[in-house]
Amino acid sequence: MIKIVKYTDIYKAIVKKIKTKFPNIVFSTDVEKDVVRPSFFIELNNIKISDFMREARDTYLTARIYYFSSTADENGIELLNMYDDLVELFLENNLITVDEYVKFEINELEINVIDRVLHCYFDIRISENYPRDKSGIGVDFEDKELMEELNIKE
Repeated sequence: MIKIVKYTDIYKAIVKKIKTKFPNIVFSTDVEKDVVRPSFFIELNNIKISDFMREARDTYLTARIYYFSSTADENGIELLNMYDDLVELFLENNLITVDEYVKFEINELEINVIDRVLHCYFDIRISENYPRDKSGIGVDFEDKELMEELNIKE
């Protein structure tokens, strides 16, 4: 049975990858309130889903990782070290495994520091076949004999 990957599975795969390198850094769930430092905050957005020839679902999205350093001030060196760590984590070893069937590669990172918070972005593209009941979509030609000639009276 074909299973469509869930966004929560993608999120968990990113968290798991980060935890391989940073097992002691927590993940914040709400950055509107007091942020625990150091911590990561992850969000998935810019999600675009399209149908490919009624056979596959193409999903495009952006993963955004925010790193809140151990202190809010004078964190320049810590953030530069995190730049290097994230490049190593996501580009040098660029495969993220969601499950035994779904893996995706990271080919490009965008890293910025805004208001003393490190922002790391990368795009994800997943193309997957999906189970679909074709009986309600036009005619299912898989089990039908095709017509060879058509004679039209004028």
